Amino acid sequence: MKQHAMPFWHLIWQRIHPRTPDFHAMLLEQCDSLIQALDALESYLGDNRPEQAAMVRELVEQAHDQAQSHLDTLHRTFVTPIDREDIYAVITGIDRVFDYVATSVREIELLDIAGDRWMQKMIAQLQKGAAALRKGFELFRTDPAGGGQHGEGARLAERNVEELYRQALYDMFGGKSLEEMHRRDKSISSLDCLDYVTAQMKRREVYRHLSNSADRLANVGELLHDLGVKYD
Repeated sequence: MKQHAMPFWHLIWQRIHPRTPDFHAMLLEQCDSLIQALDALESYLGDNRPEQAAMVRELVEQAHDQAQSHLDTLHRTFVTPIDREDIYAVITGIDRVFDYVATSVREIELLDIAGDRWMQKMIAQLQKGAAALRKGFELFRTDPAGGGQHGEGARLAERNVEELYRQALYDMFGGKSLEEMHRRDKSISSLDCLDYVTAQMKRREVYRHLSNSADRLANVGELLHDLGVKYD
């Protein structure tokens, strides 16, 4: 089939009024990538299979490439639907969450520990926060104020993770676990106690990275809330 050349006047019009990229769709893509990465991290914490860890790393790498592509598009675009600094802040804000997702996996592998109930609970909250962001940015296109309200879901997830973090620390160092060990084995030695504390400190490192993920997630939630107020 013969293809018709684009009229000259149309080419000129495109030069003067270039098509604006769909930045709303780009932010949704990043949210979808984050949800996918958190789901993969949840699976990895369930069985600690190396292939699951590799999947998380691959998704994180793809997400970083995606964010860079979106930033490149932003830098090449003259007209944006909202202020370019706001788009930049959200793109980079979401991307920073992935850093701690990857770090959590790396620490679990290096420290050779298994996932536990506290990690799973923290991941569940991160998933809820990411879903709230996704819903908020989806709604933001047509209802900025309504979309901005979903930023609270990400901030609530961060508060819940912080509470879980404190509960996990109490569970580790509150004495009850050591008492349980002593009840099971009256001959517990100082070396056994040292091994126990060392193992718990390793777990604390992973809890801390998950908590940092929640902090970054809450930052994006605050951005979404502020955008809702700004563009209402």
